[in-house]
Amino acid sequence: MRWEKERNELLKVAKKIYRRGFVTSRSGNLSIRTNNETILITPSSKLYESLQVSDIIEIDFDGKIIQGTRKPSSEYRLHIEIYRKRKDINAVIHIHSTFACIMASLNQTLPIIFDEQKNALGGEIEVAQYAASGTEDLAKETVRALGDKKAVLLSKHGAVAVGKDIYEAYNVCELIEHFCKIYVFIRLLKEF
Repeated sequence: MRWEKERNELLKVAKKIYRRGFVTSRSGNLSIRTNNETILITPSSKLYESLQVSDIIEIDFDGKIIQGTRKPSSEYRLHIEIYRKRKDINAVIHIHSTFACIMASLNQTLPIIFDEQKNALGGEIEVAQYAASGTEDLAKETVRALGDKKAVLLSKHGAVAVGKDIYEAYNVCELIEHFCKIYVFIRLLKEF
């Protein structure tokens, strides 16, 4: 099996985001760029609890399966589009964490609330305009709203975190959820 080290890293982080509650049993997806021609991506509709290295699919930038027997995540277009536009990115994680979903459902941009946010994520985090899941429109709108930052909220859909490797992308997931949570509480306290 090609890319064994990368497959193991992807599996390790997939299990971690599930344990942290950033995804539910089958929601969200992760990928790693293997080279400039293929990516490894999690499968569609597979429970995180039972996910194995052999379930991870290698696809090319046209979405064609190179290696694997399962169907790739329905969001493969989103991952591919990010890799095409951002040569500095080698990992993408799409999460449905609670506070990021609250912000995305409200179409609420995450303003800079701490200096750490500017340094770690690139500044204010935009909300990508709504487009149906798994579509080319969603992929293009995500890339537009992401720009040169490390995260983007997806209207009514969750968030996407990117990084130079899967561990940086995971760290961005932690930070986006943390900052969204703080911002939601700030807004609630201002209401009283």
